[in-house]
This record gives sequence, C-alpha cells and structure tokens, in this order.
Amino acid sequence: MEWMMILILVRYPQHMDSFWGCFNRDHDKTKTSICTFLSVLVHFNVIIPNLKDKAVHLRKALDIILQWCFNHNFSVRLYALLALKRVWSLAGDRAEDGADGLGGLSTVIKACLNQAEAMQSTGNANKNWTRIQEHFFFGAFHPIRDYSVETIFYTFPSLSELADDEWIPPWKFEKLPCFSESPSFPLRNPAPDLSQLQPGDWIQQDKGEQNKEERWAEVQKKITPWRLGIQEQEPELQLVPQQRAARLGKLHGALLVVASLIDKPTNLGGLCRTCEIFGASALVLDSLRHVSDKHFQSLSVSSELWLPLLEVKPLELADFLQVKKSEGYCIVGVEQTANSQSLQDYQFPEKTLLLLGNEREGIPANLLQMFDVCVEIPQQGVTRSLNVHVSAALLIWEYTRQHLTSGSAEGNSKSEK
Repeated sequence: MEWMMILILVRYPQHMDSFWGCFNRDHDKTKTSICTFLSVLVHFNVIIPNLKDKAVHLRKALDIILQWCFNHNFSVRLYALLALKRVWSLAGDRAEDGADGLGGLSTVIKACLNQAEAMQSTGNANKNWTRIQEHFFFGAFHPIRDYSVETIFYTFPSLSELADDEWIPPWKFEKLPCFSESPSFPLRNPAPDLSQLQPGDWIQQDKGEQNKEERWAEVQKKITPWRLGIQEQEPELQLVPQQRAARLGKLHGALLVVASLIDKPTNLGGLCRTCEIFGASALVLDSLRHVSDKHFQSLSVSSELWLPLLEVKPLELADFLQVKKSEGYCIVGVEQTANSQSLQDYQFPEKTLLLLGNEREGIPANLLQMFDVCVEIPQQGVTRSLNVHVSAALLIWEYTRQHLTSGSAEGNSKSEK
C-alpha cells in the first residue's frame, strides 16, 4: 500500500493535497494508517521532483511530520523521526540560510533529530531505531528502480518472511505477452541489491491491550522449515526448477511413492505436496503433463519445483516394480487383502516403494502378486475406504515417523560411542 501511494504521487502529483489530508483523520483510531503515511514521506525524495511548488510542499511535509514526532505512541514517533531525518536532508543549505521559511523550524527539527540520536544509548529504543533504518523498505529499496514483477511477487514476499509457497519466481511470467510488450513494468530488477538482503525483522507493533490478538498472531507466524538448512543448499536454489528438484531429491529419504494408477489432478497435486513436505525421494506419475494442470497446481502449491517427478505409464508398472525389486526396494501396497498387515504394526524398511491404487478400481490383480506386503489402515467407521491421497498421507507420515525415530536413535548411539 505504501509503495502504491508513492507510485501514484510520482505519476500523478496533482493528488498531493489529497495525501496531506490523510493526516487529518481521527488520530486515536488511525495509528497504523499514520505510520503508513509517514512511510511514504520517508521516500519523499522521489516524489518532490515532480511537484510544482517544491518549497511549499517541503514546508508542509516538515510541519506535518513534526506534529507526529510528539505523539504518545512510540511506533508513530519512530516513523515520524525517520521521516523527519529524510525530509530535512532534502532542505539542505536552504534551511540553514532561512530560505523558504524553513529557518524558523531549524531549532525544533535539530532538537528532534538529537532526540533520535540519543536513542542509540537507551536499550530497546536503540534497537528499534536501528532496525527501522535498516529495514529493506527504508534502506536498499528504491520505489522507482525496483518497480518490477520480481520485487512484487518474489523479493518482497521472501524479505517479509512469508512461507515460500507464496513466492512466485519471475520465470513463471515470462510467457505472458503483457510483460514482453510492456517495458514500463519490467519482469526483473535491473540491480541485485534487494536479492542480496536478509529478511527484515523490524515489525511495527502497538503494545496496547486492544492488539493482543494481532501480537499473538505474530508470535504464531508461519515459518519455512527448509530455510533452517538453507546455507548448505544455496547453490541448488540458483538452478532451474527441474535441476533444483533433482538435486534436492538426493538429500531426501529412500521412500518412493508411485501414483501411476491415480488419474485425478487434485489427488496428484495433494500427493506431490505431501511427498515433498515429508522428504520422499520422488513421486511417480503416469504423465508429467499433470504438472501443468491448474487443479494439480492448486493443491501442489509449487511443491513440484522441489520434488523429483518420474513418469511411468500404467502398462509399464510391472516392469518398473521388477526393476525396483532388483534394486532392493520393498514393494508395499495400500490395500485391504486377506493377508494385509495393519499400519500400526508394520515396520517400513528404509528402501520402500509405496504403490497407490486407482480411486475406483484400486490395484489391479496382476500387480498385487508382486507386492512384498499389503498394508491397511485400521478403521472404526462403516465407510470402507479413505480418499487415496489421505491414505497415502497416513502411510507416508508413518514411514517418516519411524525413520525419524530410528535416525535419532542412531545419532544418539553414535554420540555415545
């Protein structure tokens, strides 16, 4: 919203008076809004060149900012001081000479800025003053230079620490004609400054009682687990998606999930997401064309970029299973048979191939005989079967749980030795 306001004022400077009017609303109910408007003034240097009466608007900006430097709310004062520091720097020598009526403000402004510098010796206030100045939106970011698809859909979400499935890389837009034909809205940033930054950690918060729910939501903020080991995986992140998935797959476990008999894109998309989250080595589909299906993508939420996908037609399954048997895989079927074992009692071998049946017909008889074991999920209800994605998710989690536990036990054993 702040960036949008800056872009509007740069392109349509006639709306500047409407912007000044935003500061005259009910002050007690618009603390967050005031911080938003002050954030726009931090970037006043890109707005003022397009204004006709520059001196008038500069004086107006300083008058307004000074009022908020004395607000009772700490966050508002902090934003106001940063805006004052940036806008006052635009006045330069003209202010020292008393030009444009700025001389009378000089003493008050210097006192406010001295107050800001004094924050550097007062604990938490010092941290907040440092953080807000180092925040990417007030530091390396430039509202005009960084106006691109990459910044909006990829860089800002990553710097804001949104979950990675909400980032959209620029290459996904490359084939859209609107971007190839519109140089005014570039696809990528011309400079790498933003991509080299670390996520900002300064978050405006009002510590009042009325905002307990918002602060609790911040405490419960979603995290991205793979980032915990991102340092050693950084080279892989620069590869194209298919190479990235193949490389990252080598870091995963030995569970191979075969879904060649499944034909519903939603089930396949959900399976892809589950397999990637729990570290399966690969997912086998009857056709890789499923990946471009919008129903698949709505459930996979980009997990296909991080998981190796293989293509094996249903008619090729018997030969594929035979090859995997020779490689040491235990072939496990998800099916209720006379000799099937209960999931709660079965111990999965490390090299497990999990074959899932069709949504309607299940697993064909000619493939059942190739199984080393059939595993069934204990049921207490009347309905005979679960959705295939749900069944698969239960088995994949149980495999992961067993091997996470055994991995921890091995690690403890090695450390004891």
